[in-house]
Amino acid sequence: METIVITLPHFFSGEAAQIVQLLQGQVDLVHIRKPEATAAEVEKLIREIPAGWHGSLVLHDHHELALRYSLHGVHLNSRNPLPPEGWTGSVSRSCHSLEEVAEWKKRCDYVSLSPIFDSISKRGYHSAFTAEEIREARDRDIIDDKVMALGGVTFGKLDDVLRMGFGGAMILGDAWKGVSAELTPVALTIAGSDSSAGAGIQQDLKTMESVGVYCATVITAITSQNTMGITGVMPVGGSVVESQLKAVLSDLNVKAVKIGMVPDAGVAHVIAAALREYKAAHDCHVVYDPVMISTSGRRLMAADCLDVVVEELMPLCTLVTPNIPEAEFLAAKTGIVCEGGALADALHTSILIKGGHSDGEVLADSLFNPDGSSQSFKSERIDTRNLHGTGCTLSSAIAAFLLKGHDIPSAIPQAKALLAHAIMRGKDAGIGKGNGPILPGKQ
Repeated sequence: METIVITLPHFFSGEAAQIVQLLQGQVDLVHIRKPEATAAEVEKLIREIPAGWHGSLVLHDHHELALRYSLHGVHLNSRNPLPPEGWTGSVSRSCHSLEEVAEWKKRCDYVSLSPIFDSISKRGYHSAFTAEEIREARDRDIIDDKVMALGGVTFGKLDDVLRMGFGGAMILGDAWKGVSAELTPVALTIAGSDSSAGAGIQQDLKTMESVGVYCATVITAITSQNTMGITGVMPVGGSVVESQLKAVLSDLNVKAVKIGMVPDAGVAHVIAAALREYKAAHDCHVVYDPVMISTSGRRLMAADCLDVVVEELMPLCTLVTPNIPEAEFLAAKTGIVCEGGALADALHTSILIKGGHSDGEVLADSLFNPDGSSQSFKSERIDTRNLHGTGCTLSSAIAAFLLKGHDIPSAIPQAKALLAHAIMRGKDAGIGKGNGPILPGKQ
């Protein structure tokens, strides 16, 4: 039995993601019906839907776009009584009488008959057929596998539709119940899990929450670690990382992404491909904290991973936040002297080189942009051994402030203030026997 959903007549934020979510569930096709929309508006919606789902879309208007994007089908109506010249995909049409069904079934791949039930979206639009009329039409082979039931159909009535002899159902109102006109912007962290919760995914979640931002997660590795160091690392397979990314990006309105631990080249490829496709359709900030070696000296990135990170991932980033050793490593990889402006130019993104590894009581984080501009952000060193998670906290805080509408030069000092507050909260805490975690919280 085929299940088809018809879009609402108006556009809403996050509609493309909602369409993908429906297609990933129990829906076979989505009919895009926007009778008042321009071709440009409909095309924008199509482009926001990943190309892999275009074969599940049917257009009610602007049929030339069905040809251009190789969509599944076109739906005929009084505005578009014929398919476009050269069209070889499916053709469908709406019917409101059994006589129309008998006529148009000969010319279409499928038709709809409505209203079958009392409408849940149109007041006063009641069922036009008795149970006896439906039964007789089925016995005369007017209603068969090529006829879809429309009008008042809900997901809960699909079994009834099947028993009535229809080949499927077309659903409107029930499919969009509870859809918000504006999906809330959220952040996504792509990182490793820290079993002691001082860094990685766990610290990112705490940091984002302290800024007032909802945060989703994609886990790239599972680490066994505590305040004394890392004793084990298990990378998550690329297919599982890809599945997590698809689940989040197809549904949530992600406006900022923080990337932490990328363990190997396969995972790096997957992240780059997913973000490249997502950013082609959505405005989205990407902040990457290039975690390469742990504080205890354990390598956290495979040797073959850096090439992919530099060539594919970093050009997608809004900002990269290496510490001094990581900046030196990136400079050596790109064959340049470790100078911030040259590094920003080589990596095609803004670079914030963190000064925590430098000597002195005043620390300077230096921002370098590909256009040659730069800026320094200074802060006083806080005397404590509890500094686990500083890089994760700073980068995820910057991503959260970018999501809230700040630009890079204003997001950085706010993130640094949050970081200083987190260090002060944790400076005397006795969590673990070694390098204890900082404690982000509302200021």
